[in-house]
Amino acid sequence: MSTAPLPSPSTGLARGPSRPSLALCCTLLGVAIAATGALALSVGGVPLSPHELLEVLAGRVDGMAAVLVMELRLPRFVAGLLVGASLGLAGQLMQTVTRNPLASPGITGVVAGASMAVVMAQVGWRVDATWLPAIGMLGGAGAAALTFLLAARSGFSPLMLALAGMAVTALASALVTAFLLFSGAQAQQLYGWLAGGLQGRGWAHVGQILPWAAGGLVLSLATGRWLNLMHLEDSVARSLGGAVTLLRLGFVTLAVALTAASVAVAGPVGFIGLIAPHLVRLVAGVDQRQTLPLVALTGALLVTLSDLLARTLAAPQELPLGLFTALIGGPLFIALIRSRTP
Repeated sequence: MSTAPLPSPSTGLARGPSRPSLALCCTLLGVAIAATGALALSVGGVPLSPHELLEVLAGRVDGMAAVLVMELRLPRFVAGLLVGASLGLAGQLMQTVTRNPLASPGITGVVAGASMAVVMAQVGWRVDATWLPAIGMLGGAGAAALTFLLAARSGFSPLMLALAGMAVTALASALVTAFLLFSGAQAQQLYGWLAGGLQGRGWAHVGQILPWAAGGLVLSLATGRWLNLMHLEDSVARSLGGAVTLLRLGFVTLAVALTAASVAVAGPVGFIGLIAPHLVRLVAGVDQRQTLPLVALTGALLVTLSDLLARTLAAPQELPLGLFTALIGGPLFIALIRSRTP
């Protein structure tokens, strides 16, 4: 005779079957990220041997090798880590708060809205780069609000959320195209940025996204218990002490902020916020205290690995980073839509 899973007194979630430990999963992801980093720092127009790379990282070598690693490849890799972690966390927050497996920054129009706001600011007002995450946050928040409003009118189903997000994305993309027509000499640079990528990213870009990514990770981990309540019906969550409306607004705001900071640095990189949470849930379940750090690491691995492929497969030319994230995320998105369509 089978028995139902027992609820956890600390989270209200049912205990599922035994799963790999958090420490083991983090270790495996950490090893994969370290291996990707070693390749990212070594491979390129001027390849470096493992010994040369270690010498540079130890500070015992000057010259061209040191410049390549410390000023070009390392900041690009670190920026990729932060962008991937931020997008993964944003996707996890959105999917949990909306209880919708398709609610990711790209699908809900947040990426397109943030991109639109950044392009408008660059073309119309030429604002300083330090303001771009905040400006992108305003655009992303507006796009998310419009998407959720449209989806709510039709029952907020996964399919309707995807359709509403596509409509908002199309609107934002049309506005971006209109602004690009008046961008003059900036057009080529902005087109490259809109393709999504980490080419030319340096320590200034790392400093631009680091406070947002670090703050978002700390806040997410600190509020993991409250995020677990979002899995439950609103009435049940309230009975357990959760201010549901305030929590939902706070988590969506955090997701939009993480997305906006990523867009400001790397442009619109799609599907990471959709892919990473689903991959992690296959292994770690739904307890946010387990999944949040794993989602951040998985997002970081996906972006840095995709960037390595984008930089090396067609060298000396670079392919768009979004090409590789779309090749991974596109089939998964289609499979999710098909699995939830009657």
